[in-house]
Amino acid sequence: HSKRTGLLFVFNRRMKKLYKDYLNAANTEEKLDACSAAIDAYEKLFFVRSRVWAKCFAEDIKLFLKRVGRNNVIDKSPKGRKDYYSIVVIVKNAARYMREYILFYEATGADRIYIYDNESTDNLKAVLKPFIESGLVVYRYWPGNVVQREAYRDAVRRTKKKTKWLAIVDDDEYLFSPKGQMPEQLKNFEDYPGIGVNWVVFGPNGHDRRPEGMIMDNYTSRPKDSYVNCQIKSVVQPERVYTVNQVHYPIYKGGKYSVNEKGEIIGNKHAYVYREGRAFTDRNNSEIFRINHYITKSLEDLEEKCRRGYPDGSPYADFEVQLRPFKGPQIYDYSIKPYADIVREKVQE
Repeated sequence: HSKRTGLLFVFNRRMKKLYKDYLNAANTEEKLDACSAAIDAYEKLFFVRSRVWAKCFAEDIKLFLKRVGRNNVIDKSPKGRKDYYSIVVIVKNAARYMREYILFYEATGADRIYIYDNESTDNLKAVLKPFIESGLVVYRYWPGNVVQREAYRDAVRRTKKKTKWLAIVDDDEYLFSPKGQMPEQLKNFEDYPGIGVNWVVFGPNGHDRRPEGMIMDNYTSRPKDSYVNCQIKSVVQPERVYTVNQVHYPIYKGGKYSVNEKGEIIGNKHAYVYREGRAFTDRNNSEIFRINHYITKSLEDLEEKCRRGYPDGSPYADFEVQLRPFKGPQIYDYSIKPYADIVREKVQE
């Protein structure tokens, strides 16, 4: 990455050996293995981890100073009780979908939902009010541009003593287990600091305009195959997280990694490069855990999304690029229906 990094291969014994292995590699596969080993070794160096942590901390301080004096938290959850499974999500102008979203996560076994409000102007607080009063939702106002990563980092830090597991998801991502309640499934993974859960992306389902009714009922078609479905989001044990440098995959303490639902390690190459990280699996695994990602919803919703841009600061989304995975063969997927049936009865109350 730089002359400074290059010096590591001269003076660090481990890096020097790995560079020698690379030079002596006989074929392309051996060279790739040597490169991978060098990246792993580099990312575990203390000064590299510390540098990323310091940059993340500086981001948090800047945001804190902007928010000093704001009465921006409403928390009526039981004090002194540690939850088992919670959700964190940052929201901007998605009030129309929030009731369904919250009822869904309650149905799947979530004890608490931490909602970060990124300057919404669509009466979000009024929609959330009954859930805040019941203690299910903890509300936090979170102003600023491109503050998704900071919000998730804040949530992880604040919930270390408040919840065993924390799912880091977006407002169009519905995480559940086809096997049953989420807490029951998570108990089998307590030895791991985090679980990487694959997306299953859903398209517009033929809807040009925004239809009435629930997301889970309106969007049931998805690509038969899609490279996007190898992307993950993370369910983490907050006490074992080092920092959140990338929204899909945090950095864990002790150089540990997430696993997939089969217990296989998911590497996070370049995690210690500031604001980077590669959160993908080799193939989609979604028998125990899955995220139904309603990535487009209707074409009307997609146009709105593209104008808004990505919350992590990436360039504005391209409308046609977003639709590309849905041009090929599609299949209908009703795996979320048991939860849709539960929520449908409550959403109109």
